[in-house]
Amino acid sequence: MILLTQIKHFVKNSTIGPVAWMLYFYVKFLQHKWINSVCPSLIANIAHILGIKYEVKIPLPKKWAQVINNSKSLSLNLPKINGLRVLLATCYGFGETRMDLESILAKSLQFRGAQVMSLVCNKSLPACDWNRYGNHNPFLGSYGPRMFARTRLNTCRGCTHAILDLHKQIGIPQVFLSDFMHQDDLQRIIRIVDSQPYETYDNFVYKDIKVGEHARSSVIRTLLRGTLENDAYTRWVYRRYLISSMLLTDLTERLFTAVHPERVVAPHGVYVTHGTICEIARKHGIPVIVYGIPYRKGTVWLSHEDSYHRTLVTEPTSQWEHLSLTPDQERKLDTYLRSKLGGGRDYVNYHPNPIESKEIMMQELGLDSERPIISLFTNVLWDAQIFYNFNAFDNMLDWLFQTINYFARRPELQLAIRIHPAEVKGGFVTNQPIVGEIKAQFPVLPENVKVISSESNLSSYTLAEISRAALIYGTKMGLEIAIRGIPVIVAGETLNRGKGYTYDVENRDQYFALLDGILDLPRNSPEMITRARKFAYHLFFRRMIDFPLFEIIDKNPITSYNAKLKFQHLGELLPGNCPNLDVICKGILNKTPFVVD
Repeated sequence: MILLTQIKHFVKNSTIGPVAWMLYFYVKFLQHKWINSVCPSLIANIAHILGIKYEVKIPLPKKWAQVINNSKSLSLNLPKINGLRVLLATCYGFGETRMDLESILAKSLQFRGAQVMSLVCNKSLPACDWNRYGNHNPFLGSYGPRMFARTRLNTCRGCTHAILDLHKQIGIPQVFLSDFMHQDDLQRIIRIVDSQPYETYDNFVYKDIKVGEHARSSVIRTLLRGTLENDAYTRWVYRRYLISSMLLTDLTERLFTAVHPERVVAPHGVYVTHGTICEIARKHGIPVIVYGIPYRKGTVWLSHEDSYHRTLVTEPTSQWEHLSLTPDQERKLDTYLRSKLGGGRDYVNYHPNPIESKEIMMQELGLDSERPIISLFTNVLWDAQIFYNFNAFDNMLDWLFQTINYFARRPELQLAIRIHPAEVKGGFVTNQPIVGEIKAQFPVLPENVKVISSESNLSSYTLAEISRAALIYGTKMGLEIAIRGIPVIVAGETLNRGKGYTYDVENRDQYFALLDGILDLPRNSPEMITRARKFAYHLFFRRMIDFPLFEIIDKNPITSYNAKLKFQHLGELLPGNCPNLDVICKGILNKTPFVVD
């Protein structure tokens, strides 16, 4: 993708017109997976001619073939594979960062005696997290992809081939969802769905599985909206995902009965595929392990039984409050926190050129230095939107609008709203910008309410520093604000809740009571700041586990399809050779915490 972007720039600024466009499409053709795997040197040669630096991408199965070829002598001394049955439930072959990590875990678990199986969808579902069109059954109608999109995608076929190619190369047996399909399954489920009013989809339960919740989360992710429009296309997408979640419920339950997995390992733990599979596993008493790629570079994180979105909220504080940070650990934490101001240690950098001047911020926003400033930090409406237990408001927009109305009645205060930069800088551009929602609700904002757009380079950290207190709903940034001593009020669900360094509310009355006395809130005590720092170290350096066995090439793991293995011999995966890998494998097999010290 880097080369393609540079070619686009070359085309845009070229004077040779049609020739440049032909070159662009030629390179785009060469970036096709098949061409790249057969003749990878072609792209490198074109890049060399154009004077562009480009690293030849070696497909993941070929990377593994090289490692296995280097490790032929190792196979004679491997343990017998007769341990726990571990089902890797990724299902799909897209997202090379995920495939790299899962393949390493698969082989490492085998080396510890586990019976590892790979779950393959095999074109079974009408829609999945990667493809709303799925296997084109039921019929797509007028909402199906047009000719070029259909030719470009072939998504189900490409997905299946990718996962089969990889796991056959590394010797991981496959289990196919399609093998558990009954002839009348799809039509039976379609009849059930079409007998339900659309208004009941959100809360629909099938065989004790909250299929409506899982379907809705995928609709939100697909449409990049936090609240859904009541239009024909939204209904069409929602119907496909609901059918998929129900069908997946039937297929997964039959599969579990047949293969009796003793562990289920899945990415993310939410959305129609993995949210459904993980809930079914919990229903059957099968331990679930959810993994993902956090934002600190070179790390992974895992959690037991549920998505880390939930477990980071509910994990016992006893996991970290006993910490006594050494001077080296304090410096390590401070260095990382400073890096967040301008980027460098995270995959995503929202402000490569931050404006940190307090004077510029006050001037641009028209803030009055004589009146106290309260800051409010939004999160992306559609991102990982799942059900939580402690939300005081219907959703983030409800909280935001009621907060604006409240401050309209408090002219002696100023409210500065920071729209999350990930709305435009996080890999996916939202289809429901918060600024538009605010304008629709408040054509004229109260004089004392100011908004910083997602595109603005005004530093969120500077805004926090000039604030008497900060209001958050679901953003992780509350931790960094609390460390700076600023009181933080939590109105929604966030990993900051219940840690002892924020003011957490469970209903609206509590929230507005805190706002009534917001000027009486003192700066965070040394004890609160110490707790925040302990949790920060726990989160960034103990829960986010340094993982040196693969490297993400692209800066953004959300959109990256380019990662590479960082080891040359299978022996590096054996017990004792990578301590953090040992922690992960022990956690999967023995249910120990995924925490490193």
